[in-house]
Amino acid sequence: MQKYRIFILGAQGSGKGTQAMILSNKLRIPALSMGQMMREEVEAGSALGAIVKNAVDTGVLAPDETALEIFMNRISKEDCKDGFIIDGYPRNMAQFNVLKDRMTPTHLVVIDVPRDESMDRMLKRAKIEERPDDDPEIMKQRLDIYENETLPVIDEYQSIGVLKTVNGLGTVEQVARRVEEVIK
Repeated sequence: MQKYRIFILGAQGSGKGTQAMILSNKLRIPALSMGQMMREEVEAGSALGAIVKNAVDTGVLAPDETALEIFMNRISKEDCKDGFIIDGYPRNMAQFNVLKDRMTPTHLVVIDVPRDESMDRMLKRAKIEERPDDDPEIMKQRLDIYENETLPVIDEYQSIGVLKTVNGLGTVEQVARRVEEVIK
């Protein structure tokens, strides 16, 4: 059994990817991003990637079965034997329900950032990275999906006792210290 199965959730633009990388370096376990794994599937031109591309282009989440298959394939690799950090998964109750019978996280960290701050951060990121899913209308849709579909997942993890909420405002370093404290 892996020592660390750390799930990081938060709205788009909350900094969960950045915090996952920082924690990964501290714990020496891989930081996995469902978003990045899905983008890699699209770039590889795989059948799973074609499904993901359609979802990204329209601002909806990829099908749950697709997300689970991508995730389970990745954590079965050797570099995850001591644990992993995953950001952005599970994002809805269907994904939670499929995953709960397979594993429970050792920690679920939620990086809490107000909606307007998420939008500001995504707009800044869009200017730098030119990502197709960072169109303002798609951003709003994704935040709506987070509020409607991911918050119930967070409530479920709270009921199992693994939830830790971290204030996502402040410098990257300040947030990193908060995340590290809740993992101890």
